[in-house]
Amino acid sequence: MKKRVLPSVGLTSYLIILSLLFPLFTQNQPLWAHNAAVRPASQPQADVPPELAALVSPSLRNPIQDAIFYFVMPDRFANGDPSNDTGGIAGDRLDNGFDPTNSGFFHGGDLAGLTDKLDYLADMGITAIWMTPVFKNNPVQGSGASASAGYHGYWYTDMTQFDPHFGTNAELEKLIEQAHARGIKIFFDIIANHTADILSYQEGAFTYRNKASFPYKDAAGVAFDDREYAGGREFPQLDAETSFPYTPVFNNAGDETLKVPAWLNNPIYYHNRGDSTFSGENSLYGDFFGLDDLFTEHPDVVNGMIDIYKDWI
Repeated sequence: MKKRVLPSVGLTSYLIILSLLFPLFTQNQPLWAHNAAVRPASQPQADVPPELAALVSPSLRNPIQDAIFYFVMPDRFANGDPSNDTGGIAGDRLDNGFDPTNSGFFHGGDLAGLTDKLDYLADMGITAIWMTPVFKNNPVQGSGASASAGYHGYWYTDMTQFDPHFGTNAELEKLIEQAHARGIKIFFDIIANHTADILSYQEGAFTYRNKASFPYKDAAGVAFDDREYAGGREFPQLDAETSFPYTPVFNNAGDETLKVPAWLNNPIYYHNRGDSTFSGENSLYGDFFGLDDLFTEHPDVVNGMIDIYKDWI
């Protein structure tokens, strides 16, 4: 049984993007809206504590704070190469995710289209482009009326290559080279919270199970608090059969090797606690509408993510 997936993903993605980008104003005081609260925007602090000085040195801070960003979802920007619209996947939209008539599926925008529009962006004064995630995604999740595509980039399965709907790694290099020639930086949207929905639960239930009632257990069955190990180099040995509130299993035959790098296929590197309701503890440990929630307290996960982005850099 598959976990629940987010219906109407297209609409939700746009709402998330809009809430992040556009400020509200009340009595000339800017307020930033997001999905949890509305609060006054904080002002930069002139005095930086000595222990934080390295984090705000001019070489890191000034070029970014002075940049004019253009936040772009490549799939919805420009189609520079129609040959990659289906990502090289045969079949219909439920196979390859391509349907430009439906807001929940791929529309054909790609890296080639973004590269073609660099002069247009430069003429607007843009000095930095922030792309939504473009790693290889599960092309379609859900079924029937609830099916939608990974055009937004948040259902990744392979963090070593770009989604074929968007182009190739070589086309990324071309985009970066030509953007830099125009004084434009390229920023990736980094997703370290979850992957595509590849895991399910043997119990067939997905209601969140809290840490107090269902603590994590090491491979020997001894309960422990993961927070005591977060940020460290050591972590208790885990067993997928006995360590978690739910027993993780793969949705489909063959999914055991779907994710790249290979360590992402190991079920012990996920929280396995059920779906989040976005409240309290489960907002940190729960699955975001069924997406596999990474065990970010585990040093193997932290080091794995560091290695991935070191390779890209």
